[in-house]
Amino acid sequence: MRVQTPFIWLGQKQKQRLIQLAMSLLATVAVLYLLDLPKILDEPPRIISARMMPRDASGEIVMITTDADSTDNRSGAEREALAISALDPMQPRRIVFEGRFPSDDPGIGQLRDVLARSRSRTVVVWPVSNTSDNSTGRQIVRTAILPVDEEAVDLNRTSITGYTLDAVTTFDSGPNTLPRLGLALADINAQSLQGEVYPIDHRYRFQTVPIYTLQELLSGKVSAEAIRGKRVLVTAPPLGITQTYRTPNLADSSANFVGVLAAETLYAGKLKAFHWTIPFLFLGLLLAAATLLPRRKRRIGYAALFTASIAAPFIAMHFDIVLPAGMLYTLLAIYGAVRARTIWRDRAAGSDATSGLPNFKSLEDDFAKSNGRLVVARVENYEEILASLDPTLHRSFINQIAQRLAVGGELRIYTDATGHFAWFDEMEHAKSHITGLLALASAPLRVGDRTLDFACGFGILDTEVTVPRQAISATVVAAEIAQRRASRLALVSEQGGADADWQLSLHSSLDHAIAHQHIYLLFQPQCLLENGHVVGAEALVRWKHPQRGEISPSEFIPHIEKAGRLKPLTAHTLRLAARSANVLASAGARVSVNISATLLAEHDFIPLVCDNIAAGGGRPEAITIEITETAKIDDFPIAASNLKLLQSKGFHISLDDFGTGEANLSLLVGLPCDEIKIDRSFVTLAQHNERARIVIGALCETARNADMRLVAEGIEVEEERNTLTKLGCTIGQGFYYGRPMRIAQLLAMVHSDEDSMSKKLTLY
Repeated sequence: MRVQTPFIWLGQKQKQRLIQLAMSLLATVAVLYLLDLPKILDEPPRIISARMMPRDASGEIVMITTDADSTDNRSGAEREALAISALDPMQPRRIVFEGRFPSDDPGIGQLRDVLARSRSRTVVVWPVSNTSDNSTGRQIVRTAILPVDEEAVDLNRTSITGYTLDAVTTFDSGPNTLPRLGLALADINAQSLQGEVYPIDHRYRFQTVPIYTLQELLSGKVSAEAIRGKRVLVTAPPLGITQTYRTPNLADSSANFVGVLAAETLYAGKLKAFHWTIPFLFLGLLLAAATLLPRRKRRIGYAALFTASIAAPFIAMHFDIVLPAGMLYTLLAIYGAVRARTIWRDRAAGSDATSGLPNFKSLEDDFAKSNGRLVVARVENYEEILASLDPTLHRSFINQIAQRLAVGGELRIYTDATGHFAWFDEMEHAKSHITGLLALASAPLRVGDRTLDFACGFGILDTEVTVPRQAISATVVAAEIAQRRASRLALVSEQGGADADWQLSLHSSLDHAIAHQHIYLLFQPQCLLENGHVVGAEALVRWKHPQRGEISPSEFIPHIEKAGRLKPLTAHTLRLAARSANVLASAGARVSVNISATLLAEHDFIPLVCDNIAAGGGRPEAITIEITETAKIDDFPIAASNLKLLQSKGFHISLDDFGTGEANLSLLVGLPCDEIKIDRSFVTLAQHNERARIVIGALCETARNADMRLVAEGIEVEEERNTLTKLGCTIGQGFYYGRPMRIAQLLAMVHSDEDSMSKKLTLY
């Protein structure tokens, strides 16, 4: 019984987008804790809002500046004593004054006497020895013992960029917790807000804060009504180099300026800050919903969320809410980068590597939104022509075909790299277009210094087939049928025969077969000729169709390759082989997996192999990659580079069917390989042909000198084994040792030998 996974109703791409979103969410949280980047991105909206939404101060916090002019010789403590003495009769709510004066200030005694007589509540604000809020070992600088009601600390919080946008309510100093300037000036209970971080509302215009000089206070220009019931900050004259802070409205702000804005914020009690998790998770949910929408609506949804995320902190600030937008921007940036990379990879995967034309994957993606009928052209002798051309001319050859097929219209031409070209056209125009193409077919193509004949068969999808892959496969079959007709044209509706239906079914049911384990592996043992010990096995793919039963690979692999479905089949084969390789490796044997040479130069060939071997739990050292169909290598240097990279990861490379077709000495020299396999035809010839025996003997010697393994295929009788042993061959494969079998049978064969129970062969 199959267990349904969550979200089984979702499409593959929808699941992919949701997974990418989940990864982006985790990455954003990691960025927050590792780099503080989101906190930096929180600042621009705060700064812009402060400048765009000015507001007046409450008037409940008053500043008295005691800065001295050139004619005033009084000390800082003396000037503050005069200010407090003048303020006390005016009945302020509290007087907060700065303790920034040296311990030898001559006015300390006078200040102490004034404070002792004062009926107002007084608070002294001490500086600290280190003004960095992130440093350790900070000490309060108390330069005098004063009879005050309360002590506070003058220390501000700065960000990485140097801005002071937030404040902390209290300061821990040993056993004592003291309020900071903003909290002390706002006259709010420190115990209720101990250690809290709060945003400073920089929208308050400092020009609207009531500010008076000491001279104005002493001369009677400040009325009692301006002071009564207010919170008054008496600032000390500057003492040496004072700490300045960056704020949205001033590049260099004094500590008392920041303290007043912090106090205004606390006094108003309106500015609230959301924790970053609330908007972050809300945006995540909205993004998750957007990922499930159709393409056009999804893009509109993404654009709307991006716009809303930009505007949200400004709208929130209008309602006195500080929204931490940095997490939103970071999430959008990371998810956008992930999606952009995926789209780029999809586009790369949707293009033919050789010609740059869109491939049949793109054709499948574009099928639903296409106008007109699908037309597929099958170029005759395509593989043979391509193999005869220099690789540098392949692109020119393919593009010339595409240009000729597109003549007379702005057609988007797709190719599957196996001689099939496709486009969409209106039915009547398609027929007339093909008639013109048939006339052009007699004109050869000029590629480099060669003149090549050009001929095609054309298939037209003239019936409604809703499944894109099925429609493409049916039209491909029609094009192949057209090649055998004098008219060179075939319609999908004409394919009534069982063979055409079977080919169509073959193309469209691969995914279903993989998912339901209808495609599986058998293993043919590779043995030491001298004693029959199993040292390896070749994995052979099989398909057990629910209706047709067992299908030979020669029946389905060529058609799957033509339909552009070879990669999924290869990926499935690699995963299955990896699982079996673990079992066989413990018994001293390695598994060989066949991979078509058509895949060697693909941009994703290395991930195709490595990712699927890893997904199957396999180890590279236990796997031999057996290269077949070497005539179809598109880009020899890239193929060689990819194989060399696989070797460096631990994989072994085998060259299949050596001595036949294109599997010759040039490949043996040009491609990195650890093994060559002698084709069955040589094994048969060696029984009665002296030259064949000389060639096999020379190959055995070459393999030994090159530190390679040589495997003779197709050994069926004792005489063949004996002949190959005499010629120096050490490993053989064929019916003599066993027909393709299940992994359990192979393991039983490995352990049947008594010697294998006492020792295991190392990987040969």
